[in-house]
Amino acid sequence: MDESPSSRTKWYIIGGVVGALIIFGLIIFGLYMLGDDDQSALERLRDIAVIFIVLLLLVVTILLAGITAGLIFLVMQIKDRVIPAIEELTSTLKRVKGTTDFVTEEAVKPLISVASSIAGVRAMAKTFTERPKKK
Repeated sequence: MDESPSSRTKWYIIGGVVGALIIFGLIIFGLYMLGDDDQSALERLRDIAVIFIVLLLLVVTILLAGITAGLIFLVMQIKDRVIPAIEELTSTLKRVKGTTDFVTEEAVKPLISVASSIAGVRAMAKTFTERPKKK
């Protein structure tokens, strides 16, 4: 029988879950049997619940410590790599802005002088060619 990798993975997950449930059940049964003979079933289950709560608290504490370490590592990477890159980008943008200001000013200056000369010639031509208005 030729199974696809996804089907094989599905069976591994199902087997892992069933195995974990069997181990979990055996742990509960073992802890229940460790109780004293003078304890009621409810007292034994309470003790088992306290043990699992403590174990889960331990796991959560370890996970939170790992997450905190990961965040500290991320902050250090941002500090060491991203901030210098942002500073370099800022200086590059300032250089580009200065260059565009200079090019714009130098490119527009001749156009302004030509436009002002044309406006002066028009005004002079208008002065010579205009007839006085009669009142």
